[in-house]
Amino acid sequence: MFLRMLILRRFLGYLRRIIRFFIRFLNSLKWRMLFKYFGRNSQLISPLRLDGKENIIIGDYVSVGYKTWLAALPLTGEKECVLELQDRVTIGHLNHIFSTKRIVIESDVITAGKVYISDNLHGYKDVNTPIQNQPIVQNREVVIGEGSWLGVNVCILGAKVGKHCVVGANSVVTKDIPDYCVAVGAPAYVIKRYDFVTNRWQNTNKNGDFLIQ
Repeated sequence: MFLRMLILRRFLGYLRRIIRFFIRFLNSLKWRMLFKYFGRNSQLISPLRLDGKENIIIGDYVSVGYKTWLAALPLTGEKECVLELQDRVTIGHLNHIFSTKRIVIESDVITAGKVYISDNLHGYKDVNTPIQNQPIVQNREVVIGEGSWLGVNVCILGAKVGKHCVVGANSVVTKDIPDYCVAVGAPAYVIKRYDFVTNRWQNTNKNGDFLIQ
């Protein structure tokens, strides 16, 4: 009797693994049909919102968190519109990433929760028209460099972040940040930069110049 129970448990365990494998396979097949490209071993945690899936590229081993909104819609009249998450990107919960032209998040980038990234703005020039009824304005393209980290509540508004950067919590990035920098604030400014001469992170002024120690 004990042996039968043991065999049954093992059989049920194998069966559960097979069922999980087929569920993952079917989900992957579904995403590959919907997206411009959907890589191997990537996962999107439901519920989430997706707009313009045909313009979204998902690399290999990408993870997109709970209740995130990914959108790639040419609302400003651009001929091409793309949102690209390269290999091993990890997007936190409740992120909002909206491309109307081009947003690229390079490999190995990680974002915390409630991060907002966009290459567009709400128009507000006409004071006689509600802002929600005014046209979307194209801002600059966004690139988040490989290996960078965006803290909780960070906003990236039409700006580029270099590779291996840290953007502190609650920062609002409106100007480009060079490679190997730590930036904080609203608007964000550089406070540290990696010094390849001393092989250390060094404090800087707001222009990114090293402070005299």
